[in-house]
Amino acid sequence: MKSAGRATQPLPGASVSFAPLPKGALLGQGRYVVVALRSSDEHQNVYLVDDTTPIRRCPECRTDLTNLAERFCPTCGSDVTGVMPFYLRYAVRESADPQAFAAEERLLQLGLDHPALLLPYAFFVEAPYGPPRRYLVEAEFIPPSAATLSGGQGLHGVLEWGIALAQGLEALHRHGVVLGETGPESIVVEGRTARWARFAAATLLPVAGRTAADPRFAGDVRGLVRTLLYLLTGQWHGVTGLPAPVAAFFSDTLSPQSTLTAEALAGALKTMLEEQRRPSGVTFVVGRRSDVGQTRALNEDCLLSLEMTTVFGSVSMPVGLFVVADGMGGHESGDVASQIAVRTIAEQAALDLLSAAAAGRPLPPAGEWLTAAVQAANGEVHQRRQAAGNDMGCTLVAALLVGDTATIANVGDSRAYRLGPDGIVQITTDHSLVERMVATGQITREEAATHPQRHVIYRVIGDKPRVEVDLFERHLLPGEALLLCSDGLSGMLPDEQIWSIWRACAGPQQACERLVAAANRAGGKDNISVVIVQPLPFTAV
Repeated sequence: MKSAGRATQPLPGASVSFAPLPKGALLGQGRYVVVALRSSDEHQNVYLVDDTTPIRRCPECRTDLTNLAERFCPTCGSDVTGVMPFYLRYAVRESADPQAFAAEERLLQLGLDHPALLLPYAFFVEAPYGPPRRYLVEAEFIPPSAATLSGGQGLHGVLEWGIALAQGLEALHRHGVVLGETGPESIVVEGRTARWARFAAATLLPVAGRTAADPRFAGDVRGLVRTLLYLLTGQWHGVTGLPAPVAAFFSDTLSPQSTLTAEALAGALKTMLEEQRRPSGVTFVVGRRSDVGQTRALNEDCLLSLEMTTVFGSVSMPVGLFVVADGMGGHESGDVASQIAVRTIAEQAALDLLSAAAAGRPLPPAGEWLTAAVQAANGEVHQRRQAAGNDMGCTLVAALLVGDTATIANVGDSRAYRLGPDGIVQITTDHSLVERMVATGQITREEAATHPQRHVIYRVIGDKPRVEVDLFERHLLPGEALLLCSDGLSGMLPDEQIWSIWRACAGPQQACERLVAAANRAGGKDNISVVIVQPLPFTAV
C-alpha cells in the first residue's frame, strides 16, 4: 500500500480534468487504496479498492472484527486468536458530475439497512487533483440483474423473490423513499434471494404532507407486480397459464385503481406461496447406503431412517427423521460414539414424534425438538467418553421432514445438500479448519479440497458437555430431494458429480448405490454413508 503522505499523480497523457487515479492512490481520507482501474470513460471511472484497515471474520457468527487484539468475538464469544486478518475489497465509482450519486447519497444519510436492499457502502466527495469528484463505494461484485432471466420462471421462486422485494420496498416507503425504477434491471437475483440494487431514480418525499396512501408509493407496488408477472409469464400484462387465484390477484393488483401497499403486497404474496406449497398430500421416497470404503477395516458411520405416514381422509402427511453420524477417524471408539448418538436420537423420536404422529397430535416445533435431540445425543456421548477416558466423538447431520418441509441440524463436517433439476446446493456449513480458512480468505475453495488439514474438525459430538448446533429450514419443491452424507462421499466426489449421478438415476436408492460405488472408485479413503429423501405428491388409490 502507498503511504498517505505520497502525492497522487495523474496518469501520463490523461486529461487532468477527469484523469483516472493511479494504482496506489488513497481515497476516503486514506480509508481505501486503489488496486486497479476496472473501467473508464468520459463520465465515470470505476476502481477496485482495498480497505486499508485489516479485519478478522469470526468463523462462527461471521462478525467482522476491526480490533485485532481481541481474543474472543464480542458477538458470540468464539476464540478468534488463530483467525488471520485480511483486507475487504470494494468497487468504487468516481464521477466529476456534481449531481452524480445524489439519490444514493440521500439513501445513505437515512441509514437504511434491510436484507432486500443492496445499498452502496459509502459516499464521499474529494479533490485528488483538479475539481472535486464524487465517489460511491459498492460491493466488488454485483449479482446479475433479473433482466438476464427469461420469462417463465417457476411460480414458487418468483413468489419468494416478490416477498423479499415487497418487504424491501416497504422499508423504503416507510422512510419516504419512492424507488421510481422497479423493472428487472433494478433487481439482482442470486439463487433464491432477490434484492433491489438500482437507486439512481429514487426520490425522497418531504415529511410534510407525506402519507402511506401517496400514489407514488402505489406506483412502485404496481411496478413490482408487473415485473413479477413478466418473470412468471414473459409478458407484462397477460396472466395466461397461471393458477386461477394467482391470475386473479395479478389482474386486480395491476388495476390503476389498486392502492395496495408494499406491506400488504408482501403479506398477500406470502399467503399465496403458502397456499401453493400446501399439497393435498405427499409421500417420501428414500434411499440409503453405508459402506466401509476401500481403506478402513471398520465402518464407524451410522445411519438412521425413521418414517411414519398417516393417511386421514385421503390426505397423506409423512414424518421422517434421517441421521448420518460419522465416528471420528483416528479416535478411539468412534463407532461407539456414532451408535450412541443415533440411538439416543431414535429413542427421542419414538417418544416425542412417532407417537404424536400416530395419534394425530401436533408435533413439537421442529427446530426446538431437533436441537434438544442433538444435545441429548451429545450429552450421552460425552458421558461415555468421560467414563471410558478416551476421546470418542462423531460428526452428525440430521433432518426432520414434515411433509415437504425439512429442518436440518449439523455438527462437524457431515453435510446436507439440496438436489434440484438445476443443480446442487450445500445447505450446511462444515465446522472444519479448512472451511474457516476459506471464510477468512487464507485459502481458496479449490485449495481446501486438497489441503493436508482438511479433516481437522473443531466442533464434534461428545467433545464438551454441550455443543452448538446449526439449524436450517428448507421447503423442498417438486422435483427436489434432500441428501445427507458423511465426508466419505463429499470428500471423494465433487458436488457437480454427486448431482449428475443423482440426476441420471431412476430413484433415490439407485442414486445412493451409484454414489457409494463412485466414491469407492475415486479411492474410498473413508467410510461412505448417504441418505436421499424425495417428497412426492400423494395420490390415494
